Amino acid sequence: MYFVGNDIYAVDHKGRVFIPAKFRSVLTEEDEGSFYITRGFETSLLLFPLSRWSEFIEQLARKKYSQMRIRNAIRAFSYGAERLSMDSQGRVVLPKELREYAKIEEDVFFLGAIDKMELWSPAVYGEYARHNGDINELFSLLGM
Repeated sequence: MYFVGNDIYAVDHKGRVFIPAKFRSVLTEEDEGSFYITRGFETSLLLFPLSRWSEFIEQLARKKYSQMRIRNAIRAFSYGAERLSMDSQGRVVLPKELREYAKIEEDVFFLGAIDKMELWSPAVYGEYARHNGDINELFSLLGM
């Protein structure tokens, strides 16, 4: 199964947010109800299930660390990354520093990105989508 679709959930005063049920259903036993969160592209956050994070890290570990651009990329993904565990109600606490990076305040826009989730400020995503959402061009780019 894959992370597809989107949803918006409120962030409470402690920085907690519910993981949408449709995304929780994708988790495997191997994920142990845990995720890794890190800074993403275009001011979003990336939320990887534990098993997928391990695969992602293994890919990074195979890169040539002696190359400055590779080191910079690894540092960018590592900076602020944290393991998050869901509580019994299906919530995680989004680290304050990462919420600030993504400009997430009252709500989080969850977007399925196949093997991970993207978390956005709804306003930031709305602006992004206005300038980057031509479906014809995007399908063409994918060769479809």
